[in-house]
Amino acid sequence: MRRTWDELAAAGDAVYVGDPATGASELEGLFGRLGADPRGGICVEVGCGPGRMTGALAARFDRVLALDVSAAMLERARAEVRSANVEFQLVSGVRLDAADDGSADAIVCYLVLQHLPSRSAVLGYLAEFARVLAPEGEAFVQVPMLGGRRGRLWRIARSLVLPVVGFAKRSPAHTRAFRGFRLTRSELDRGLRDAGLRVVARDEGPSAYRFCRDLFLRLRRA
Repeated sequence: MRRTWDELAAAGDAVYVGDPATGASELEGLFGRLGADPRGGICVEVGCGPGRMTGALAARFDRVLALDVSAAMLERARAEVRSANVEFQLVSGVRLDAADDGSADAIVCYLVLQHLPSRSAVLGYLAEFARVLAPEGEAFVQVPMLGGRRGRLWRIARSLVLPVVGFAKRSPAHTRAFRGFRLTRSELDRGLRDAGLRVVARDEGPSAYRFCRDLFLRLRRA
């Protein structure tokens, strides 16, 4: 994961990390569609990338802990966001290592879970959200949700083809760490339950991914 995103950071192409100009409006859209307007306290931004949303979060919260698996992405983010209340930290990709238990009044995770390379990685992040959230904290999460029998068959075929394509293309954009893994609704619901999270609000919308819908969740500890 680190190697993939370090290489993509070096490419400097907005297609890999989203348009910087739309970061603030996408954040407002995420909160709005979930009926929330969180402000103050500590926010943990999971997968900050080059800081597309970090500045907007810094304007809302007293402190922002911006986490990423890529040192190169963090370097870009530090150059972009100069707010004194933002702290950038490198994480392993397995845990949100820099975030203490029960420390976050809010967690924001947007356009991140879709890139995690395996079911266990996505479910592991859900467990980390529950660990990091304060008792009354909330997580605001976007995740593609795979639908139907055709979608499950596509996921199997894709898992077999992707390593071959990645080897042939020799491109970070064709690795599992970029292409990611999609959960079904039942897998996601079970993962949330096992993590100890409950859904306060949800919304759905079209997804860029085949056989998927984008799911937007507002979560609290169960």
